[in-house]
Amino acid sequence: MGKKVVIVISFLIFCYSTVILAEDQKKEEDDPKKKEYKEIMKSIDLNYKAMQDFMGYYPDQLGKKEWGTFLTGGQEISRLTQIVLDKFSRPDDETYQKLMKDMKKYAEDIAKAAEERYTGAYEDIQYSHGRMRNACKRCHNHLHIQIYTDLYPGKAEEPPPPPE
Repeated sequence: MGKKVVIVISFLIFCYSTVILAEDQKKEEDDPKKKEYKEIMKSIDLNYKAMQDFMGYYPDQLGKKEWGTFLTGGQEISRLTQIVLDKFSRPDDETYQKLMKDMKKYAEDIAKAAEERYTGAYEDIQYSHGRMRNACKRCHNHLHIQIYTDLYPGKAEEPPPPPE
């Protein structure tokens, strides 16, 4: 009789915890603010990848389409990053704030270079795109967000503590 009671109680605890976890997950998915944030980040990623497709070209290989992609991509990432800074600000997290401001600056630099198309503009775009990629990577590491989970399965690793 004692074993049956333990099994029944264990089963009830398991069912209860499963229900609680499912409710928490549903609350997370239904949160409109998180949903909006996720959509903004997805849009930033799409613009970033559109520009990335034209990295590695020679400047004389770039046409109106490519320059337009750099211009609109830089402007859009800058605009979306400003929305993130305004709506989803983390004033207590200086690292996050700095990385988002850096991302906005590099996106603006890309748009400016694409708009002016001066000698060396494409090289400046490549430089700013690389710096923007680094800012994104550092922010994802800072927030313990693992991207490209299909390429790197498993849980994101905790970054090592900063040197003292």
